[in-house]
Amino acid sequence: MIELRQLRYLIAAAEAGSFSRAARIMNIKQATLSRHIIEVEKRLGMTLFNRNTRGATLSENGRIYLTTAQRILKDFRELNEWVRATQAGEVGRLAVGFYTSVSAGNLRATMSEFQHRFPEIKVRVFERDRAMLLAGIENGLLDIAIMIGERPYSGMKSRPLWSERHLVVLPETHPLAHREQIYWQDLAGERFLLTERDPGPETRNFLLGKLGSPGYTPEIDLHDVGRDTIISSIALGGRVAIFAESSAGIQVPGVLFREIHETNGHSRIGYSGYWRDDNENPVLHRFLDLVATRYSFAPHSEPYSAQPSSKERS
Repeated sequence: MIELRQLRYLIAAAEAGSFSRAARIMNIKQATLSRHIIEVEKRLGMTLFNRNTRGATLSENGRIYLTTAQRILKDFRELNEWVRATQAGEVGRLAVGFYTSVSAGNLRATMSEFQHRFPEIKVRVFERDRAMLLAGIENGLLDIAIMIGERPYSGMKSRPLWSERHLVVLPETHPLAHREQIYWQDLAGERFLLTERDPGPETRNFLLGKLGSPGYTPEIDLHDVGRDTIISSIALGGRVAIFAESSAGIQVPGVLFREIHETNGHSRIGYSGYWRDDNENPVLHRFLDLVATRYSFAPHSEPYSAQPSSKERS
């Protein structure tokens, strides 16, 4: 069997035009280089070099063989580089599931930066509800699912990723549209329109906790439509909606987005990432590292076994 180092000796001798010069370049003894090239010629049963007192030049067979040898070494270098990049999470695939909007906000910005930094990684995105996202993680179709809140799931790891501001979606004729600051208590008595799809049910429970009180339950309509339709319906008047700021990129005439405030600042909602605890995809770990750097977390190291704090991050 002809070894890769012997092909390197052959190429070096051909490029140098001399065995002695090639040996000096490769920092080996000339006798070593000559012995290996002779061994290759014996194995092939052909002469690759014409030797003379002025050096060594390729024979006709040698020129043909050299072309193939160069291609083999080039392919081998590229293969090694691919393995290195794959192990480092710089090439490969990443499947991301979510039910937030990508029209604006942190998910859009994060995915854009990730693909800019690692153009060799093929990213596939899936918008599904929570149940389907969790099923996708369990059956291996998804590497990571990005969802509101943080709760434990068997066989999965999680960590907080970022938070976004709560926005109220108003008709531009609404009395609150010109308020400099809107607080949750300002929304008491409003009629809310939400989607039955995620994150509508979670938003409904959140509203009940924020605005519900003895003798008062917020009026909340749930419709089986998407967020775009909900926002478009707000323009008709009579109702308001609640979304995270990632939905603010959906522009609809007659509709305004306004931040909601708490007594100590903006009202925010947290997002977490979930992945299988046996997922060893290096690209996933590369993605988590980018998120950690972008949103000032302590980055995870292999094998990403530590459970994160539940503290909300902005």
